[in-house]
Amino acid sequence: MKRYHQLDSLRGLAALTVVVHHFAFIFAGLLWLDALNYTPLRIFKAGHEAVIFFFVLSGFVLSLPFYSDGQKVNIPHFFIKRLCRIYIPYIAAVGFSIAAYLAFYHPGLDSGFSSFFHDVWSTPLSFWLIVDHLILLGSFKDYALDPVLWSLSVELRVSLVFPFIMLFIKRFGWKSNVALGILLSGAALLLNNWAHPANPHPISSNLYFPLHYISFFILGALLAKYRVNLISSVMRLSVAMKYVLLLSGLMVYTYAGIGDAVVKRLFSGGGVWLSLAADWGIALGVCILITSTLSSPRISGLLEHKPIRFLGAISYSLYLYHSVALFSCIYAFHNLLPMWATLSIALCLSLLASSLSYYCIEKPSMALGRKWTSRPLRKLKEAKEAV
Repeated sequence: MKRYHQLDSLRGLAALTVVVHHFAFIFAGLLWLDALNYTPLRIFKAGHEAVIFFFVLSGFVLSLPFYSDGQKVNIPHFFIKRLCRIYIPYIAAVGFSIAAYLAFYHPGLDSGFSSFFHDVWSTPLSFWLIVDHLILLGSFKDYALDPVLWSLSVELRVSLVFPFIMLFIKRFGWKSNVALGILLSGAALLLNNWAHPANPHPISSNLYFPLHYISFFILGALLAKYRVNLISSVMRLSVAMKYVLLLSGLMVYTYAGIGDAVVKRLFSGGGVWLSLAADWGIALGVCILITSTLSSPRISGLLEHKPIRFLGAISYSLYLYHSVALFSCIYAFHNLLPMWATLSIALCLSLLASSLSYYCIEKPSMALGRKWTSRPLRKLKEAKEAV
């Protein structure tokens, strides 16, 4: 089965924007930094947008084996490989976060940092906090050790139901599947509003918002289902129209995420539903960008360069470790080094930790998954691993 290496590179670039986002998000009161949200430079710090990108991309690659003609996916093997691929590196990152917290955190840091910065590592370490991070059941303070871990709980929870979702996706057309996604987002909104107290932020490990995020796995799977027709349609477009499509995808992806904030300011509105609707806009932009990439030999060629390919390879570890490296460096070097030097060290440490994690944890974990599934649990011809 074909592997789309250019999508790995896109994942790496998206992970890099998460790094930029968090490196910028620790500061408070910098008007010029806030102003970037309304310029084309926003795409370089679009952190939440990148997470939606990951979800759509996961849906795309996870669904590919289910579309293989004459082959059936061994469901137990799917779960085993997914746990090895996601959960083992996740557990290692949790351990690294705990060690960094114990080594570097101290209260009373000077002002000038954002509430985001002060929220992370401010929760006292406890036995039950660690247990919550290990078992990923229910709602918990998923930002306490590493602010990106909430999305991994979503990935793992969705993985448990994804093979069953694929039954619906394969059987019905895109309209029914999009309707299912909208229904799930609506259910997430209603359940959240009925909860006491309701969570005002749709970025959470609680049991409601994963229903919303499943929608983007569905969109990714639909994109994979119709990829041949979509690519053929785009390739028949004129060069000018191809550029229009690409720019449209970039615009929607970049600015849909602040659409809810603009509406709230202009009309004094509110509500979680605006944020959920903005996520759908981001996902639409992601679908356009993925289709444009797969349809363009030029873009695919650029994404095949070794540095970008390597960034794609370490993207998962980069996502897991950059915040821990950032917070460790700030607490370790505050009042000792200028901020630009601290951030530079944090970036280098992030890349180093990600590379080590990729070679020492990720690759052995994937090999372990292949080893454990080398003998079929039942006599089914399993599709080649796509993740």
